Amino acid sequence: MQTLTIDFICSLDGFGSAVGWPGWWGMESPEYLDWLEQAPDSGAPLLMGATTYRVMSELTAGGEPGTDVLNDIHKYVFSSSLDAPLKWANSTLVATDAVAYVRRLKDESAQPLRTIGSIALCRSLLKAGLVDRYRS
Repeated sequence: MQTLTIDFICSLDGFGSAVGWPGWWGMESPEYLDWLEQAPDSGAPLLMGATTYRVMSELTAGGEPGTDVLNDIHKYVFSSSLDAPLKWANSTLVATDAVAYVRRLKDESAQPLRTIGSIALCRSLLKAGLVDRYRS
């Protein structure tokens, strides 16, 4: 069974979104970017919700520096509001129960899994006991 890590960057006061580029909260230092690049799970499949998908795919499509590496990573997008096929490369739309899908994915995946963004998805997976690590 593979591990599931939640990667959730938030401000010191616990706020997890922003206007414009929401992901770094001042952490976009050379050291942090090097750490992300060298992390053993840097190529692990990503789990995200619709809002995270929309924001990140638009940033990538717009050429936001540092986001191009996400194109080659497999992405599972949990949403009932998006329509297949998703335009972002290597993205799979999952419109079924996230907990059941992730439970099966942990059993079948060849790599560890990570979630990014999506407070609702993270909360559901934590509540179901599927999260092995929480990184913030």
